[in-house]
Amino acid sequence: MLKVIKKNNYFFFLLNNQKLKTSLNNKIKVKDKIIANILKDKINLLIKNKEIQKSYFMKILYFHFDLKRQNINFFKKKIIENLNTDLLCYRANEDSEVAAIQKKKYDPLLNFVKKEYKLLFKVVNNIMPVNQDTYNISKLKNILSILNKSKFTAYYFMNTFSNSNIIALNFLANNIKSDYLWECIVLEETYSLKKWGKDKEAYRRLQDKKKDFEEIVYFYLLFDKQGN
Repeated sequence: MLKVIKKNNYFFFLLNNQKLKTSLNNKIKVKDKIIANILKDKINLLIKNKEIQKSYFMKILYFHFDLKRQNINFFKKKIIENLNTDLLCYRANEDSEVAAIQKKKYDPLLNFVKKEYKLLFKVVNNIMPVNQDTYNISKLKNILSILNKSKFTAYYFMNTFSNSNIIALNFLANNIKSDYLWECIVLEETYSLKKWGKDKEAYRRLQDKKKDFEEIVYFYLLFDKQGN
């Protein structure tokens, strides 16, 4: 099982008497003792349940410690590429029931990023690609440039998971509770399940997806306290 040791100003994690490292050979280390013990218990539970190899949380954790000046621009580019395909900007047919639900759920999130970050998004009631305001690119680059490693990691995974910068920005700003964000991400899926009845396989996939979402939230809440 995993153990915690302190060396200089950091807490490291020992597994089979070896320091826990990412696949790129970067050591997992934290400054805060409380966070170290929480992380130890989290990983030990994954080991006990034989889930560590496929754990989404470990994927996030390793990404965080592998994030360097040399590779961060690659991930920033991937985030920027999502501006024109944001989930919240593509709605169902205008007069449909689901479009009304989308408007009620999504619009407060769009209004927040407009007010807080001056980001303007076009909304369409179809799936045809739309080019968003080009000024959004420079504005988002500025936002990403001031994020520390833990915030950038949480942003990247929330953006990738939801295909939405709007959701990621609301998440990082703590503007909306995570349950609300989850409802936005899976709005069409849950609408279909309620309307057409439960499909066991679809419901199982949704539950698995929710576990991954919760791991992003867990990582952010844990590491944001450390501030790096």
